[in-house]
Order: sequence, then C-alpha cells, then structure tokens
Amino acid sequence: MKKESKAKLDLAELFYKFALGISAHIMLIDKPLEYYGQFAFGKHIVDEKELKLNRKQEKMGSAILEDVSTYMMMLQLNEILVDEWGLQSLESKDDEIKSISQVVRLIRNAFAHDPFNPIWRIPNYAKNQEYVIPDVLTLKTHELDGKKFDRMDYGGPLALLRSLQYTRNKLES
Repeated sequence: MKKESKAKLDLAELFYKFALGISAHIMLIDKPLEYYGQFAFGKHIVDEKELKLNRKQEKMGSAILEDVSTYMMMLQLNEILVDEWGLQSLESKDDEIKSISQVVRLIRNAFAHDPFNPIWRIPNYAKNQEYVIPDVLTLKTHELDGKKFDRMDYGGPLALLRSLQYTRNKLES
C-alpha cells in the first residue's frame, strides 16, 4: 500500500471513530456540551449565547456529524481504491475488490447530491445485486434505488468501520 493511502485511511478512520464517539457521548450522557464563554477569531467575536445549542439540536448535530463522517470516509476510500487498484476496480475479477469498490461507490453516491438527505442512487448495472465483504457486510441493492439512505441497509455504522479495516488489510496483503 502506498504511504499516502495509509495516511488517508488512518485519517478517515480517526474522523469516523471521533464522530461515533461524539454521537455516543451526546446520546448516552445526559449532560449538555460545554461551549466557549467567548470565542474570537480575527476580527470576529461570538459569545456562548450565539454558539450554544439546546439538547435536541445537539442530538441532531451528532447525527449529522455521523452522516458527514460516513460520507467523508466513503469519499476518501473511493480515492484510495482508485489510487491503489485503478479505475477498473468496479469490474475486478477479484470479487472482494469489486464488492469493496461497489459498496464504497454506492454509499458515496447516496450522499453526493444531498448530504443532509442522502438517497440511494443505484445505477442500472448495480441494481438487483449483492455485494459482500466477507464477515463484514452485505449490501443488497434490490429495491434500494430512490430509497432514503438507511445505514441498516448495509449493517450499520460498525460495518463501515470494519469495511475500512478490511480494506486496509486487503491493501496490505
């Protein structure tokens, strides 16, 4: 694996874990976040009143952060896969490479046009398929096209973390 690819994978994993950690903290601990009393940058100054969110907004923000981290991870993984395996990875003879590439591309595309309201956009060649990353996840594209993105369609957030780790192992082998 290229040194740059490893660094990008590490950053994608770090950001994704951070988002999951922040989300867990906000959802599980019944304590609001702490905000700066005052924050200044350059000529701009804001106080806590301008920055502070209520609990409902914090929970919504944590869900958005999870979605953004999912999109960022898939965007970065796609670039790494192209760098490492080339543009033809979607048509690879290796079923694992093909599945990893398809899952990454399909999730990335779901977020690409409307990141705050991701929708599955399944191209004709990928409809009615099953993409399997062994012992990690299965994405069945039957009836997904046009459906609101739901992380349970592929097994949830930890399935994506394991997919990244699986991809790293595959690239290192």
